[in-house]
Amino acid sequence: MKPSPIQLLRLMFKHVKVELDPVHLPEQIPNPLEAVFTFDGVNILTEVGSGEAQPQPNGKMFFLELKVVVDNEPHAEAVNQKFAPYKIDIAAQGIVLVPNGAEKLGPPEDLAAVNGTSLLWSAVREQVLSLTARMQAGPVMLPTVHFHDLKKRVAVPPAAAEAAPQAPRAKEVPKKATARRAG
Repeated sequence: MKPSPIQLLRLMFKHVKVELDPVHLPEQIPNPLEAVFTFDGVNILTEVGSGEAQPQPNGKMFFLELKVVVDNEPHAEAVNQKFAPYKIDIAAQGIVLVPNGAEKLGPPEDLAAVNGTSLLWSAVREQVLSLTARMQAGPVMLPTVHFHDLKKRVAVPPAAAEAAPQAPRAKEVPKKATARRAG
């Protein structure tokens, strides 16, 4: 076992909202031992932001923010769109450190954006599974995804950087939002 090229120093949820969508509930709740809901064809919207903090002696520190939304709204451009039994709106923030020496694997900004956002996604995914396990339509798990398309630096709104009082203030860089669709 070796340490990861990035270290998640802090994970925070800005908000967590998972609720039944009565319009899209299945007529009969499937037995989780026989069938599992998948998000194939469901529109999952994501917004990602990152910003670099002041340099640290042991590496570079970055602020990350990930927002995940399943609003179950019909999208005209979606082919064979499906809907989830839940509406989801979760925003998570993290602080990651790219230690000195990790730059041999790639630019620190890319390592933080791609790998750090994956860590936040995993936390959101686990939160959705945990909450829905006790809900009427049964447990659902967001799909496994990757964030290789984030190899360009993106920005966190300044308010997000201020939410971490013990961390250095983020530099403002251009903001980028991405949208994904499972399936």
